[in-house]
Amino acid sequence: MNRNRSAASTLGTHLMELGTAAPVVVAHRMAQMAAAGSRPSARDRREFALMSNEKVSAAWESWMGMTRYAMTLNTAATQAAWAFWMPWAFAPKALPSPQDALLTPATAGVAPYRRMAMANDRRLSNKRKAR
Repeated sequence: MNRNRSAASTLGTHLMELGTAAPVVVAHRMAQMAAAGSRPSARDRREFALMSNEKVSAAWESWMGMTRYAMTLNTAATQAAWAFWMPWAFAPKALPSPQDALLTPATAGVAPYRRMAMANDRRLSNKRKAR
């Protein structure tokens, strides 16, 4: 079932989910680091490396999502300007509302962090239950 949701609703949901998953993941990993001490096992080192790689990957995905939307918005604004000055050559295109122009890239920026935090929450909570 695909519902049409506003950009503000989507961003709010993503931030709420990120805000509930991230502290659980941080607490689990901090406890794992404390338990590992100065000589972490191979499993601990893999988890710590995964943690670092995920952060870098999420940052890149976030920047790419926001940049992709900025380029799309820039193209639409350019086409709208050309349509204003040369209506015989370019069809006018509707620009997004100012609210959507701010919330859509913010949602694109938060989405990778949310996705990774929720995946880690599920994965780490399954490990706790298995023990």
